[in-house]
Amino acid sequence: MRDDFDKQAVKVFKALGDSNRYSILRLLVEKGELSCADFDDKIELSKPAMTHHYHVLENAGLIDVRKEGVHYYMKANMEVLERFVPDFSKTHLEQ
Repeated sequence: MRDDFDKQAVKVFKALGDSNRYSILRLLVEKGELSCADFDDKIELSKPAMTHHYHVLENAGLIDVRKEGVHYYMKANMEVLERFVPDFSKTHLEQ
């Protein structure tokens, strides 16, 4: 069991170690569910680069992604985030 925790912790902290992914996660925590298009004017990266970052965050368990028609929507997985970074909202949004 500890091995699973350790593996997920490494994924979480690697994901958060990138400034773009950190920004994506902060926006999701602050705004709730957002679509890919909602990030277009907030983070200046190509769509393929953004897709890569979404996949890393999803693989780490930090975001949940759902598809509705041709649109993808993301939201922060607060359970996982709070498990590894307690009080993330208080610490990282109030700065």
